[in-house]
Amino acid sequence: MQDIKRLGFPLLIIVLSAFLSRLIETYLKGSFVHTLMVILIVTALFFFGVSLNKGRKKRSNAVFKKVIAILVVILMFLMQLGYFTLPVMENVFHLIGIDAFYINMLYIFCGYLFVD
Repeated sequence: MQDIKRLGFPLLIIVLSAFLSRLIETYLKGSFVHTLMVILIVTALFFFGVSLNKGRKKRSNAVFKKVIAILVVILMFLMQLGYFTLPVMENVFHLIGIDAFYINMLYIFCGYLFVD
């Protein structure tokens, strides 16, 4: 039963976010749909990362990791929407080869780190 809880919650996040994205794409029209989809994707990835670490014993109650995780998510989110740019960060991402897939992985990691 414990495994169903531990594995079912991340699966539920995947299914619900896919369903919500389908509803948004089908029924909403307008210029705000792209922004809404980015918000949905970032939220789903972050909570997916949180759910991967849920149920494990917390190692520390340090606030610093939580603040850094939230700041990184907000920074990347604003950069993805185009409201804020850091040319240095974009150059480093380009140099290393970080694209949208790896940025999504960073969102998941920040969610995991937030709960740790």
